[in-house]
Amino acid sequence: MTKSENKEIIRRIHNVTLMLILKQGVKGLNMNELAKTVGVAKGTLYKIINSKEQLIYEIALHIFERNSTAILEPLKKYDNPEEATGEMLDNYLNYTIPAQRVLQQQIFKEYPKIEKEIMRMQDKEADFAIKRYEDWQKQGLLRQDIDVAYCIDSILTLNETYIESSYSEEEIIARLRSSFRCMFIGMGIAL
Repeated sequence: MTKSENKEIIRRIHNVTLMLILKQGVKGLNMNELAKTVGVAKGTLYKIINSKEQLIYEIALHIFERNSTAILEPLKKYDNPEEATGEMLDNYLNYTIPAQRVLQQQIFKEYPKIEKEIMRMQDKEADFAIKRYEDWQKQGLLRQDIDVAYCIDSILTLNETYIESSYSEEEIIARLRSSFRCMFIGMGIAL
């Protein structure tokens, strides 16, 4: 098998795994069904992925990286906090909530080691976001009388609370949108 064929199979495995997890949950992920859907023998599947836990880790990492890109790219791309924050919120709230729910409500519950690793990476990215907003604050683009780190911490806590809730996806998005807007407007960002 060539490297490009192997990469394509791994990509298919990841895509099908995420689809199955979104549909059936982590506990419902059946390796026989996964192998059959991908079009490989179960033995071949395990040669490629090593273990179910390793595959779940890779899916968790994929979800985290996709969400991180949606959140951080606008902060890197724009010099204006309104543009950056607006696009960041649209990206996060319009595309990443279902996968974020799977990550927090299922993967983290079943695999605490994965949660610890992902949370370590999330802390680094939160530090980047805090620094970016603090830079905007130093430039006079945000209110001077607020603590940006506290605001970002509050946003992360609100996000975790609502993602962990039993609300419907639509209700979570509505509540997060409203909560995030309040927080960012309070920071002096016109949304």
